[in-house]
Amino acid sequence: MPHTPRWRAVLLGIATVAGLLVPQAAAQAAPDPGKIDATVQAQLSQDDKATFWVRMKGTADLSGARRALTKEAKAEQVFEAKTEQAQSSQQGLRKLLDSHHADYTPFWIVNAVKVTAGEKLAAEIAGLPEVERIDPVRTLTLPKPVAGTTQARVNAVEWNIDRVNAPRVWDELGNRGEGIVVANIDSGVQFDHPDLAASYRGRNPDGTYTHDYNWFDPAGVCPTAAPCDNNDHGTHVMGTMVGANGLGVAPGAKWIAVKGCEVNTCTDASLLAAGEWVVRPTDLNGQNPRPDLAPDIVNNSWGGAGFDPFYKEVVDSWLAAGIFPAFSNGNEGPACDTSGSPGQYQSAYSSGAFDVNNALYARSSKGEGENGEIKPNIAAPGVNVRSSVPGGYDSFTGTSMASPHVAATVALIWSGSPGLQGNVAATRPLLDGTAVDVADTSCGGTAADNNIWGEGRLDTYAAVLAAPDEGLGDLSGTVTEGGAPVSGVTVTVSGPMTRTMVTGADGRYAIPRLLAGEYEVSAEKFGYARATAAVTITADQAATADVPMTPLPTGVVSGTVTTAGTPEPAATVVAAGTPVSAVTDAAGRYSMTLPHGSYELRVTPSSRCSSASQAAVTVAGDLVRDIELPLRGDNFGYTCRSGAQAYAAGTEKLALTGDDEAQQVTLPFPVPFYGTGYTKAWIGTNGFVTFAADRVTTGSNGRLPTSGTPNNAVYPYWDDLLVDAQAGVYTAVTGTAPHRTFVVEWRNVSFYNETGQRVSFSALLGEDGSIAFRYKDIESERDRGNSATIGIENAAGDDALLYAYQEPVLENGQGLTFTASRHGLVTGKVTDANDGDPIGGATVKVGDVATFTTAADGTFYGQVLAGDYEVVVSKEHYGTFTQQVTVAATTVTRIDTALVTGRVSASVAELTVVMPADSTRSRTVELTNLGSPTPYTVTGEPWFTVAPTSGELAKGQAVTLKVDVSSAGVAPGTFKEGRLTVKSASGRQPTIEIKVTVVVPKHQVAIDTGATRTFVDTAGDTWTPDKKYVQGGYGYLADQNRTQSTSRTIAGTSDQALFRTARESMLEYRFDNVPAGTYTVELSFAEIRNMRMGQRVFDVLVEGQLAIPALDLALESGTYTAVSRQYTVKVTDGQLNVRFATRQGATIVNGLRISERPDKAAS
Repeated sequence: MPHTPRWRAVLLGIATVAGLLVPQAAAQAAPDPGKIDATVQAQLSQDDKATFWVRMKGTADLSGARRALTKEAKAEQVFEAKTEQAQSSQQGLRKLLDSHHADYTPFWIVNAVKVTAGEKLAAEIAGLPEVERIDPVRTLTLPKPVAGTTQARVNAVEWNIDRVNAPRVWDELGNRGEGIVVANIDSGVQFDHPDLAASYRGRNPDGTYTHDYNWFDPAGVCPTAAPCDNNDHGTHVMGTMVGANGLGVAPGAKWIAVKGCEVNTCTDASLLAAGEWVVRPTDLNGQNPRPDLAPDIVNNSWGGAGFDPFYKEVVDSWLAAGIFPAFSNGNEGPACDTSGSPGQYQSAYSSGAFDVNNALYARSSKGEGENGEIKPNIAAPGVNVRSSVPGGYDSFTGTSMASPHVAATVALIWSGSPGLQGNVAATRPLLDGTAVDVADTSCGGTAADNNIWGEGRLDTYAAVLAAPDEGLGDLSGTVTEGGAPVSGVTVTVSGPMTRTMVTGADGRYAIPRLLAGEYEVSAEKFGYARATAAVTITADQAATADVPMTPLPTGVVSGTVTTAGTPEPAATVVAAGTPVSAVTDAAGRYSMTLPHGSYELRVTPSSRCSSASQAAVTVAGDLVRDIELPLRGDNFGYTCRSGAQAYAAGTEKLALTGDDEAQQVTLPFPVPFYGTGYTKAWIGTNGFVTFAADRVTTGSNGRLPTSGTPNNAVYPYWDDLLVDAQAGVYTAVTGTAPHRTFVVEWRNVSFYNETGQRVSFSALLGEDGSIAFRYKDIESERDRGNSATIGIENAAGDDALLYAYQEPVLENGQGLTFTASRHGLVTGKVTDANDGDPIGGATVKVGDVATFTTAADGTFYGQVLAGDYEVVVSKEHYGTFTQQVTVAATTVTRIDTALVTGRVSASVAELTVVMPADSTRSRTVELTNLGSPTPYTVTGEPWFTVAPTSGELAKGQAVTLKVDVSSAGVAPGTFKEGRLTVKSASGRQPTIEIKVTVVVPKHQVAIDTGATRTFVDTAGDTWTPDKKYVQGGYGYLADQNRTQSTSRTIAGTSDQALFRTARESMLEYRFDNVPAGTYTVELSFAEIRNMRMGQRVFDVLVEGQLAIPALDLALESGTYTAVSRQYTVKVTDGQLNVRFATRQGATIVNGLRISERPDKAAS
């Protein structure tokens, strides 16, 4: 689960701190009064999301730890009792949180769980009976340390070291704290500082370092796995405890450290995690705990104002485990009642501060602590204390500087009196009873024990001298090989007590102050046979035990490490169980020297894109062993490569901000992913892009694959992130087709509730199917991904390539590239061979492994396993295209296809026949094919027939369909509709439907104007001769009776007789007794005189509406050419009028017919 910063305490070595710990809120809020803190409820109400502490009921019984005899047993008893209580009481809560996929971190040293959840889930949590309360996470700023004034050294040591009489312990008692391990929970330590490197427990005899069990960075702030200090404070404190060259009180003790304070703050989560680690140190992965490696003393130069019990269970656990808890008392003076927490706990031993003149530091906190306890417990130097800082030295002021004097004094006491080691209760009186009394009762207490100085000023020499004399003896000796000294040998002395040290360059070792008794001295160094010697230690005497060692015969093991046949540079090859390792060169080669015997070589690639591997070797001489590393991949075939890559930034800023938000974008090109091409994606603020259809915003990252959402996504940095005003999400398109890239960049985003840490990264979605990630601003363990998920996952959530889950594996400038290594990209466009336009919905079948359907633009896109395939492209009504194609892995194979098809069209879209009842008429429809050859079929209705009904149409060929229509059964004034359907293999229009309508009018008049006899046209309709209008009838109205006729052929008609006669100069044709209804008026024109353009121009008005303006037949069609016009009108007054108004010359008309149209009445 993500590490999200919570309550922050400040380090106390600052002269200007004022109010360091926010007290717990007393107000309570709904939905369960008395459980949810008001601060938490307010945040839930505002944001529907908050990070908070769930405090559980019940405490563990630590009596078993107190009864245990050894340090390791004590720590194990604490852990077992605490974890049993936590697991039991937290079981229901964890089940609830898992069901909601919530982010949470359980703790065992305090019975609490850190949770990030919404308001509804918080209410459910509060409803659990085993939940005691829900508290807020709290944050305080850590002021920058204020440098003090350097004081003169005294006899080559710092004034403060001299003031507590530590040099007398070294010189007179020969005690420098050997055999004791101190720790601090602070801002970190510069592990290779010249005055600290030698005393770091993680330093190996050969000068290398092992940070497992010696260093813990719970928030992942440091840029590497090595200890760091980004504040100076922790390094300064550690120097006062164990610094060499007169800096520290106990320079012979070893140190380890926990970074409980991140940058300028200490979060409650980090402090609690630190408390757990102190009891059971782990390796750098948080695994394989070693309680036997717990420190003896832990210094805590941090805290907050007032009483806050949040850390009491931690301190109690340390006490039960035999770990001395040293704390600073705070810098809130000069007023009384200013002692801080945890220093004012009864179980904590806290320090006030004084200066070089033995005057109390003005800001030193004072006043009784928990249950009236005198606080501080003691006073130590804390003003202008010079000590180590990263890169050098500096002087600081504060009770932070006082407490490490006390912690280191305990180290000297326990080193000098081994029987007291782990016995905190017996040690505190030694400190108290030997302190130099300072009488000041202004804040309560007595002259010997008051709330300003506590027991008085620390006297280290007196405290060590006051420890019981246990009858100790010394041991020394030399480890040799053939008489020559052997350096770097680990010498362990086991008996009434155990001590370990490493021989120097002269092969010698010396272990002072051993309890009297029988011991075994063992000497171990790789490449040598283990050697032992027995020795008896007598009180107040020095014993000698020299140990000769025998070297083992060796051989050289060499070879080449490869991945998928490619040399693997920078891979680490380790002979398991030995200190021997090698790193492969640029060609993947390694070489190492090993003693004869059998070994397991463990190879760890520098990139997580390769898998680690093992190889067994038996060394009896020189041998060659090549090792092939498996390439990591998922079931689909995605693999990855890691290395330094140029950062890819976006250019267009999205309107995407806030927490748990997402925006859908249309991709500039299809992106193939797990075999499917996608054109849309959701970009989330929480560091992922999903191709899912629905919006997903979850910040609760987990392992991949998972059935839970998001799925179908790329995860460059999935974590609970915040895009605030200082951050942004940007996109860009780079490259050229078919290798364009869509860039999504999360720029300067922060972590939820940890805005002090920011990171930038981008995802590159390739048109060619590649997926890549880029990273910059990677500065801390948190930035490196120790709470993030990195990888890709398919749509079903059952296949994924997980690069890392909550592991600090990223580097600044790193790039990751994911490739579908077994697949090639198949793409192309399917078009119509006739018009070249795209065909949507076509099927592209690639062998039996993939089938694609083209989009509306005719394109298809997808990933196919590499191989040789028959590609079949088809669509109904189109020809089928077949081609042999070779798809190569990780390449683009383009298949563009033009499918052949017919292109049949009809001469009309509708066929309307106005005819008498019980009669038949014939009409024609022409089909034309401008495409590829195609068959066709024609079907109709029972009341009309078509011929032919089928056939073949070659390209460019036409056919005439004869349609015979019957009006049988159609009553006058009604109509009948049907469909004539033409089907062909024409891709664009495989089916043509022609509407066929039979209309039987109940009123129709057809006049052959200028004619003297009845005329039957080619369609079978009868036209009556022209006549003058008589009221109650129909006919023309004119000032003169003028007709024209011709014997010349009229172009554009088969009804010659109708167009060879005409009436001129008429004013109107009038029809009386016309039933109300809808009518079509058909007008037939032909210029049958040799008129020139402009000689005859007139308007035609139908029912008073201008139907034909300025008709000039000579201009429109020329002479002796048929022109027909038709108009639909409504008649309501019983009369239909067609008027002719001349503009130039005489009006003319060759035929006129009105027909009642029931089929048009509705329109």
